[in-house]
Order: sequence, then C-alpha cells, then structure tokens
Amino acid sequence: GRVGRGKRKYHFGSSRYAGAITGKVQYDGTRLRKETVQYIRGFDPAQWSADPIVTVVEGVAYRQGEVIDTTDARGRVNGKQIIADHEAFDAVVNLAQTLTSEADKQPEGGVHERDGYLEAVRRLEAVLLSDEVAAKLVGNQAMDFCKQDGITEIEESVQATDVERKLNDMLSKDEVLGKVAIQRHPAFIGCVSNFSNFLDLFRKTLRNIELGVPVVILSRSNTSQHCYRWFQILSQLMGVFGVPQHLVSFASLSIDQQRQLMKTFPKSPCYFTGSREIAKLIREVCPLLVASTGGPNTMLCTEFTPKVAEAVRMSACIENSGQCTALRHLVSPPLPDAWLEKEVFGSIQTVDSSVQSLEQNGFYDLVAGLPSEGPDNKKPGYIPAHSSLPIFYREGAGGALPASIEENWRRVYLDVTSTDKEFLSSDGFTRSLCDWLIEHQPISLSVNGPLDLALRMWEGSGLCVFSWGSPEGPAALSCQARPQDGECFGEFPPRKELREHTRFPVIVPTPTPGYNTNYQAKQLEFVDSLAPIAHTVAFCNPLLDQLTNGAVKGFCKVILNYLVDAATGPKRGAGARSCLFGLQRPPLGAGKTALVCTESTTIDDLAPVMLPFYATNARDAYQIVVPPSNASLLSALSKLPSKPAVKKADGVADAASYYNIVHVSPMSSFPLVGHFVSLYISVGHCKSVKGDDDAFFDAFEASPKWLRVGP
Repeated sequence: GRVGRGKRKYHFGSSRYAGAITGKVQYDGTRLRKETVQYIRGFDPAQWSADPIVTVVEGVAYRQGEVIDTTDARGRVNGKQIIADHEAFDAVVNLAQTLTSEADKQPEGGVHERDGYLEAVRRLEAVLLSDEVAAKLVGNQAMDFCKQDGITEIEESVQATDVERKLNDMLSKDEVLGKVAIQRHPAFIGCVSNFSNFLDLFRKTLRNIELGVPVVILSRSNTSQHCYRWFQILSQLMGVFGVPQHLVSFASLSIDQQRQLMKTFPKSPCYFTGSREIAKLIREVCPLLVASTGGPNTMLCTEFTPKVAEAVRMSACIENSGQCTALRHLVSPPLPDAWLEKEVFGSIQTVDSSVQSLEQNGFYDLVAGLPSEGPDNKKPGYIPAHSSLPIFYREGAGGALPASIEENWRRVYLDVTSTDKEFLSSDGFTRSLCDWLIEHQPISLSVNGPLDLALRMWEGSGLCVFSWGSPEGPAALSCQARPQDGECFGEFPPRKELREHTRFPVIVPTPTPGYNTNYQAKQLEFVDSLAPIAHTVAFCNPLLDQLTNGAVKGFCKVILNYLVDAATGPKRGAGARSCLFGLQRPPLGAGKTALVCTESTTIDDLAPVMLPFYATNARDAYQIVVPPSNASLLSALSKLPSKPAVKKADGVADAASYYNIVHVSPMSSFPLVGHFVSLYISVGHCKSVKGDDDAFFDAFEASPKWLRVGP
C-alpha cells in the first residue's frame, strides 16, 4: 500500500478516474416532475413561518434569538428565521472545538477510527433520491429560489454522484492502506441558491460525512429556506439510519457571526459556490476556503441563423439568468437590425411562477416578479432587447471587448462584441479574445462557427468548459455540461488571482473530502526510499537527486507517477456528445508562468512546482525567476541536463506579460497531487455537441495543448 505505486486513482484525468465515468446510469424524471408539481400545489406557505429556520446542533434546535423574515428570489417574505443568540452560537463553537480536538488527535500516518458511516449514508442517500423525497427537494427550491428546472439537477445528482461515490471509495481505501490522511476538522458549507441540492447536499455534505468528516451548514442571507429544509430532511433520515447527529449541524447566523466562526477554526475548510467578491471576503477569514466562482460566459458565432438565435435565447435566459453558466457575452458580426428583439427574444415566454415551467418542461422562461428593471429603468449604457420585457443589451462595435461585465444575477443582460466577419476569424482578433477570456475567466466558451476557429479558441484559452457547434445546428449553448459523462465542470477565478479566492480549483466530479486530504511526511519518505519512477520520466532523476528533504522528494515522485498516468493526452467522455477531457497545457500563446523565487528559495522548495512543466510538453511555458544573490539555487538549476528557462532578477517587473505568477515557498503540507498540479496547469473538457463527431476528435485529439509527459 505505498503512496508511489499503482494508478493515481481518483485524481483528475487519471486512468482510474476516467474509468469511473461510464455514462451507464439512466434516469427518468417524468414521475418526479409530476410529484413535484403536486407537492407545490398542496404546500401550505405558513409552514415556513410556523417552523422557522433555527440553529441545530447534535439534533437540538435552539429557538431563542432575533426573529427575522426570510425572502424568496422575488424579495417576497416567505417565512421566518431565528438568528442564533449567544447560547446557540456557543453550542456551534463548542461542538466544533470538540470535533477539532478529535481531528487533531488523528495519528500521523495512521488510519482514523471510523464507525461505518459510509454504508448507512448510502442507504440514506437512496431515500433522498427517491421520487417522493426528491419532489420535496425540487419543490422547496422552486418555491424559494423560483427555479424552473430542478428535475435536471436531481438527474445530475443521481448520475454524477454515482461517479463521485466511486471516487470517494478509492480515497477511503487509500486511507485504510495508510497512503493518505483525510483531515476531519469540521467543514463549513456555504450554500448556493440555484444548485444547492446537488452541490451542497450531495457533493459537499454527504460525501464528507460518509467518510467521517463533520459539516456545519451555514444559513444564507436570502433564499435560505430550501437549504434549511433539505437539512431537516437529512437530519431526520440520519436518525432513521443511525448516522450520528454530530456529523451535520445547521448554523443560523448573521454574516458577522459566520466570519467569527470561520476565523475561530483556521484548520476547517469552507466549501463555497458563489461570486468572486464573496469568495475573496471569505478567504480573508478562512485560509482553507475551497471556492467555485462564476464568470462572464461567452459565445462566439460567425452566422446569424435560427439555431444560433435559439442558442443565445436559451443560454441568456436559463433560469431567468439565474444559472452560473448563463450567457453574458456574445461575440459576433455586427448585429442585424432588430435581430435580438425579433429572432432571439421575440418568442420568450413569461410565467407567473416556476411551477408553470415545471409543468411545461421549461427552463428559460422569464418568471414574473423576479427583481428586474423595466424598459425605462435599465442600467446605464444598455438598451432594450425587447419591447416590453426586462431584457437589455449593449454592443461594442469594431471588436471592442468590454473592460468588465457585471453578472446581473436573475436579470437578462447581454454584452455584445461585434466586428466584421473576416476580422472575427483573424489571428489578431482571436488572440485578443483569448487574452480577454484569460483575464476574465468565464466558466464556459461556446463557439458556433468553423472547426479551425473553435480549435484556435480552445487552444488559446484556459476554460474548464468548451463547446463547439454549428450555426446550421446543432448549435452549442453556454449552459451545457454533464460532468457524469466526462464533461467535467469547474468555476475558476482568473489564474493570476486564483489564490486570492480559493485554495484549489474545484472540479466536478471529484471526491470532496480530498480537498482537505494530505500525504503524511513519513509516508512520503517511505516513497522516496522505495518507490521508483517510471522510465518515461527518468530524465527527471538529475533534479530528484539534488533534493535533500525525503518527504519533498517522495512528493515529487508521486507527482511524476501521476503525470505518467494522467498526462498522456485526452480521455473520451461517455455521453451522447463527443467529449474529450484531461490535463492541458496552459493556454498556447498566452505568455509564460513565472516561478518567482527569493534569495532563500531552495531546490527542494522549487522542485514540486517546477515538475508539471519540467516533466511535460509545458516546459516551454514557464520561466524560473531567481535573484542573482541565490547562488546555490542557480547552481542547482545549472546542473540539470534539460536546462530550464531561468531569469536572474529580483522579482517580476513586467507582470502583465505573464500568464501566471507563482511565488515559490516551502511545502508546509502535501495535498493530493491532482489538486496540487491543477494550481499550475489547465484542466477541463472540450466537446462537440454532435455525437460520434470524427472531425472533432481528429482535430482536437491531435492538439499540442494536451499535457503529455516526456523529455
């Protein structure tokens, strides 16, 4: 059971990771849709006031404190919440302190003594995903957040959690074998409004508690009712299936109380999905924040066809512009007169409530009453894209890309960058667009145009979600990714700012407890002494031979063995669309990554960060910046047969010319290699929206952007 042997099981892009993605789990939401509508129709709105949101610790509800109104997505009062008083807050803190003390006692390199939670949680999860219970999850979310299509989210919960359960099993097995140590300090869950059932309940809560990691679910400042209600359902089922109540608490807190709580427990991670601004604020008080953040999703089209109009309409209006993958930015030839008003948004439907959309299988209707500006009360610089509905756009002509794009959550706003068709496909414009994408880091880019244009855009950008379609159809949307099929999903901050927002990029699917799992130094020293590296990376031995810290050297061997398995080009997805996923080089033509050293940096400090470049075809994409005074590091680098690019300087003066800037520091812990490597290279998927698309596979599989090991 050595760390350095065997396949890198659950790490992104590895062979065993790819093997967990089968696409075989089927789901039919027909009955769930019917039961959800029935649940909503029979729901008593007074229920959420009679049974308010409260703090619950070890199954005990604390009902004293300030009583406030809760509001739904339309700003309407929909219930009550009791903000924790001193007694309730102290109960959360006291339990977290007890759990932290227990986690601190976890033996170095040993296996945590668990009580067999996994089997009970899996049985509990099956009940949560049954139509009868799932109807409550979807219905509560529809009433609170006004979500139109919670059915697809449950489908993703059924199918993607099947993959993540397999990955969790692999992680757990590695802990039993002594390869890794899952940290069991209580994890804080910052709930998201629009995808809380899959992301918060299944990914963040169940996957943690089944491996013995306790969680504290934090209340929201709006649309908090549906998150509390899934907690109540979960807590009740935990009692039925014998899962200890200390594993899940609900903290009904003010923002100040939440910040105080996180600041008190610096060893606790927080899992958060939301805006970059909020993530940055959380990171100030939670060093182990693992955050998924949004971005201005972009579509590039070369023709104005009915299929493109439909793709823009669906993408811009999905969930009343309340989905993280909603379209915010269209790049196109100059807009034809009234094209947006007539062809794109002219046929948009409005509904009185989200239950109408559920009944009609809708997902991109406008819901009456959601916060919106009227035609005469719009944001400066935008003009109406509809005669009566609150839909607005602004057009930057001549290829002028916007300096910034406000998300305008639940409001349909579209920025358009237009230029003539010939210039649109030119190398000069596509390079400037790729640079813009790198700076603003959308979640997704969709290209409806020629294959060669799509390939250039994918190679020159570093987005997690990339889709290619045809103006004649099928066209690509900004809002389509099925992680259960290999269409791996992630919401990353801009690369240069990544560490300001999150400890690691978050990829779906991955085992959530792995983000706070470490290799132990003793195990890594064991790897150093016994585990060989593959012959394909033997050229790295002159670097390894100079390392003096056994744990660092062992960690470097684990990195190399992961790269040997995962950095072998793309893996094919398992769904109806033609998908490729895997490790990728940083964007081609985007500038280098600077590894900035200080006068005290050693070769042991530098080697782990250097290896994802040095050992792969990304070796031309980085530069080591070393102060002239650090003679020992310069000497060590000069001894390498494969000479890395070294710049003698005290720091970086021309930061704008670099793709990324990494300040090298000693390793204070040894995280899972998949997460560590993702800090420096690109991860994600690209796809054609057509199935069995040989032209796509031929062009994209051969791309030099895929990360590959070799001298």
